[in-house]
Amino acid sequence: MTKQRLGVLGACVLLAVAGWAQTPPAKKSGGAASGPVMPGSEQWMDIPAAALAGTPSVEMGGTLKIAVLQGDPMTAGGSYTLRLSCTDGTKIAPHWHPTTENVTVMKGTFLLGMGAKWNDAAMKEIPVGGFVSAPPQMRHYAQCKGDGVLQVNGIAPFLVNFVGPDDQGSAKNTN
Repeated sequence: MTKQRLGVLGACVLLAVAGWAQTPPAKKSGGAASGPVMPGSEQWMDIPAAALAGTPSVEMGGTLKIAVLQGDPMTAGGSYTLRLSCTDGTKIAPHWHPTTENVTVMKGTFLLGMGAKWNDAAMKEIPVGGFVSAPPQMRHYAQCKGDGVLQVNGIAPFLVNFVGPDDQGSAKNTN
């Protein structure tokens, strides 16, 4: 091969590699976005029935939506980040999760109580920017004060196991 042909062949290979390197990867189906999530661009939906177990012991009294930002909250072992949106007064009945739940308040005020029985007097206000981490099986309950947005992250699965007031699980009322 002549030097000229080798040069043309080399240029073609370089162009092909450069084009391949700039082609964006194919989107995965069923997962959350892998790039930036800008405020207001979340894809809100109802909480999947598969993420809820048991019967809530108090009426919710509002609207709760979920937006998955990263990962798959239902596939065990992987990390996830999601947001919960709630209307003023929405109650989340006493429950526990099988893995650690990390929550940051992004909008509104979050009222949080510990234990298997709802107790308004025992709830603590968590303002915007506040953070709470609940270890696995910690019984807790919550309420949104004002329309709110919470960011939740952890290791999947994200499951909400509702409990009754007589629950004697491993995490008892700490108040």
